[in-house]
Amino acid sequence: MNAQAPAPALGIGLYPLPEAARLVQLDTQTARRWAEGYDFTYRGQVRRSPGVMNLALQSSGRRADLTFAEMLTLRLVKGFRGAGLSLPTIKRVAQVAARKYATPTPFVSQRFRTDGRTVFVELQHDQPANDEPAVTRHERELIEVLSDQRVFAEVVEPSLYERVDWEDDLATRWWPLGKQHAVVLDPAVMFGAPRIAETRVPTDVLAAAVRAEGGGESAIAAVADWHGVSLGQVRDAVDFETEWLRRVA
Repeated sequence: MNAQAPAPALGIGLYPLPEAARLVQLDTQTARRWAEGYDFTYRGQVRRSPGVMNLALQSSGRRADLTFAEMLTLRLVKGFRGAGLSLPTIKRVAQVAARKYATPTPFVSQRFRTDGRTVFVELQHDQPANDEPAVTRHERELIEVLSDQRVFAEVVEPSLYERVDWEDDLATRWWPLGKQHAVVLDPAVMFGAPRIAETRVPTDVLAAAVRAEGGGESAIAAVADWHGVSLGQVRDAVDFETEWLRRVA
């Protein structure tokens, strides 16, 4: 019998990198650099800068697939980039946090949410490796600012945490439009595909059906009836597929 590559573990989600990029509103090239790393030249030599995290599915040969936690990590990296931190510095934040909280994806843990600012306090005294650029004076100023609990919360809360459900320190569900809307991603259901909460109806199926019916309220009403969901749930699916997934940084 021929050996087969191990299947990814159930319940962790499965997102091809281009799809993960769309979900967190990034272009694919940027998401790939953040997740997988990139080559750079240092003193005339080409070197490899690793990604922000070690990808769990690489060992099974699925190099370009991300887990739910890894996909959400990209979302928070985007928040830190928006706050002005460079990617090498964010990687050092991730490394310090991974050691501190003993998890490969520390950004999407409750511990980082509640105490992550201490990572920035430690980072002020952390020296970069010889093959990484030094932290600039401007970034050290940003790190000092992010060490403040209020400012840290202002960066991380809107980026991710206020729209996530938690169990035992782990992110278990993500509500990209907010918890007042019906769209949810749950790695334990349908490999984490966007769907209508409390159902197994994918958002892309509803949005495609509305388009096929010509759009508008009559199409929404017909699709809601066919799939046994509410008008509001169909509208949320359409908004997610036509608005959220078209926003790219």
